[in-house]
Amino acid sequence: MSHRYRWVFLAGVVVALSGCLSTLPTTVDVNGPLPATLPPLAQTLRATIAPTNLVPAQETAVPTSTMTTTAAIIVATPPPATVAPPTPTLAPAPTLVLPTLPVLSNEERWRLQQIDRQIFPEPRLYTTKQSELYWYDPVNQQSVLIGIINGEFMAQATFIFRENNQPSLEVPYHVNHSYGISALSPAVIERIHAAGYDEWIETFVFLTPDVQPKG
Repeated sequence: MSHRYRWVFLAGVVVALSGCLSTLPTTVDVNGPLPATLPPLAQTLRATIAPTNLVPAQETAVPTSTMTTTAAIIVATPPPATVAPPTPTLAPAPTLVLPTLPVLSNEERWRLQQIDRQIFPEPRLYTTKQSELYWYDPVNQQSVLIGIINGEFMAQATFIFRENNQPSLEVPYHVNHSYGISALSPAVIERIHAAGYDEWIETFVFLTPDVQPKG
């Protein structure tokens, strides 16, 4: 029975709603006057969708600034005149005075080659199997080979020869006569004469183990 009453109640509600809807207008003019039967919800919608008068945006006036350009006046300044620096005056160089060396004689040049020369009180006799006999040319400052001594010879002094620090004996020599040496070349004879010597010259023999005193 309860189900039957429910269906009857629902049918009555449907009929009532149909009657209410038939009284509403089918079209609504949004811009026109509201009908008296328009419900409050429709009035609210109309107020919402009503056109709004827009206020035009005001144009912003940009002030125009006037720029004043000042022309710069450039005055060309001439470069300073080039002045050549004064030439320094050099002091005269002092005069260099070299000491004057004494002019040596040929005899003195020969003596400079003899270190620690010791003269014998009397000439001494020596013997050798084979020794070279030299003469010092003071003009050309060279040792010249005179010949080979084989046998006895006389010595008058001892010394150290500067050129090679060799102990030596000073031997007097008669040109082209003494110790069997008698064939000197013309070139050697000419050098002897150029040094200021003639028949006798001082020669020397290196004091080696082959040279021994006689007696």
